Amino acid sequence: MSQVELEYTPREPFIPFHQRKQRWAAMCFHRRAGKTVACIHDLVLRAMYTTKKRPKYAYIGPFRQQAKEIAWEYLKEATEHIRKGPPRESDLRVTLHNDATITLYGADNPDALRGLYFDGVILDEYGDMRPGLWGEVVLPTLMDRHGWAVFIGTMKGKNHFYKLLERAEETETWFHTVLKASESGILSDEDLIEARAEMTEAQYQQEMECNPNAQVMGTYYSEIISQMENDSRIGDHPYREGQVHVSADLGYTDSTAFWFWQLDEQGPILIDYYENASVPLAHYFGMLREKGYDYADIWLPHDAMARTYQTGRSTMEQFKDQGLPVKLVPKLAVQHGIDAARKIMPNCRIDKDNCATGIEALRAYRRSWNEKTQQFSNSPVHDWSSNGSDAFRYFALVTDDAELGEVETKSTEPLIKPAEYRLEELFKERESGNWRNNILRIT
Repeated sequence: MSQVELEYTPREPFIPFHQRKQRWAAMCFHRRAGKTVACIHDLVLRAMYTTKKRPKYAYIGPFRQQAKEIAWEYLKEATEHIRKGPPRESDLRVTLHNDATITLYGADNPDALRGLYFDGVILDEYGDMRPGLWGEVVLPTLMDRHGWAVFIGTMKGKNHFYKLLERAEETETWFHTVLKASESGILSDEDLIEARAEMTEAQYQQEMECNPNAQVMGTYYSEIISQMENDSRIGDHPYREGQVHVSADLGYTDSTAFWFWQLDEQGPILIDYYENASVPLAHYFGMLREKGYDYADIWLPHDAMARTYQTGRSTMEQFKDQGLPVKLVPKLAVQHGIDAARKIMPNCRIDKDNCATGIEALRAYRRSWNEKTQQFSNSPVHDWSSNGSDAFRYFALVTDDAELGEVETKSTEPLIKPAEYRLEELFKERESGNWRNNILRIT
C-alpha cells in the first residue's frame, strides 16, 4: 500500500486541538494564528481515516463566497495527492480516495444544509452567523451518525460565540482554547508592535488579545445592549395579560422577522421574537395565530403595499384577508430609524429567553467597512442580523418614547398611495406597446 505524506506541520498551539478526544470544540484565536489552515487539515485527516460508510464533511463560513475565498485554496492544496479526480469548482467539493467528501458552504443559505448528514463540521467565524443555525440546522445533520463539530472565530464582544466559549470552558465534553497574540508566540514582537500602532486600542484588544470586553467597532447597538444587560432591562420580562403590538420585516429573498411588544406606564416591553426564512406567508399567519396574542396592530414595511406577480395582490391585502390589524410603517431613511432605535432602546425591557435571537441580531448589527478609505460607512452591513434589526427599527419608528403614562403607538397613513393597477391592465399595456412608458415597480 502506497504512503502519502501530507505537507502540513501544525503550529505548536494547535497540537492539542489535533489530538483532542472530545466530540465538540470551541476555539477563539487572534488574527493570523492559522486557525483556518489548522481546521482544514484536521478536517482532511479525520476524513482520510474514517471507517464510516459514505462519509461527508463540511466547512461552513458566514457566506459561501467568503468560505471560498478563505478556505478553498487551502482545501485543494491539502488534498492534492489524496483526492479522487479534480476538485469540483462549482460545488466547492473534493472527494478523497476513500469516497469521503468535503464541501464548503455558507451560513447565509441554511436551506443548502437541510436534509443532509455530516460526520464532521467546521463553523468558521461562528460569531458572524445566525445563532439559531447550530441548533436548528447543523446539529440535526450530525446526530444520527454521531458527527463532531468545531466552532472557531475571533472575539466580537459577548455575543453567542462568546457564550459558547464560556459553556465549552465549563464542560468536560467540550475541547476549549483561547489563543491571545501576546501568549501564542506565533507572531513576532515586531509585528505586534506594528499592529498596535496601526489599530485603535479597542481593535487591538478585540482582534489580537481576544478580549470580550473590548468595544466592538462599527456596531450600532452593542454598547446599549451590554448596558441593558447590566441594568437587568434584558432579563425575565414575559407576556402579561393585555394587547400585543407587532412589527415585522418581510424578507422576500431572505429571512422574515417579528418583534412582539406590550406597553405599560414604564415604557415598551419586548416579550417575544420570531424569525424564519424560505416559507410562504401562510406560515407566518399560522405562527401569529398559534402565539394566541390579542393583537392591537401589526406594523408592516411600506413596500408591503406592492402587488406581486404571483398573486396580483399585496402582502398587506393578504394580511387583511386573515383579519389581522395591519398598519404601514412610514417610509423614512434607514439612518432615521437607527437613530430612533438608539433613542428608545435604553428605555425598553426585553425578555432574554423569548427574544434571544433578536437580542443577538441587535448586538451584531453594524456598519459596513470601506477597505479603500479604511473607515466605516454610513450604511449597515446586510447579513443575518439585518432582518431582526430592521424589524426593531420599525418598532422604534411607530412607538412614542414618551413620558410615563403617555406611551402610545403612532398612527400613520402610507406616505404614497399605490397606483390602482391590476396585473391584467399591465398585460394590456404591454401588448399595446405602451408598457415601457408606463413602468410600475412591482416586487
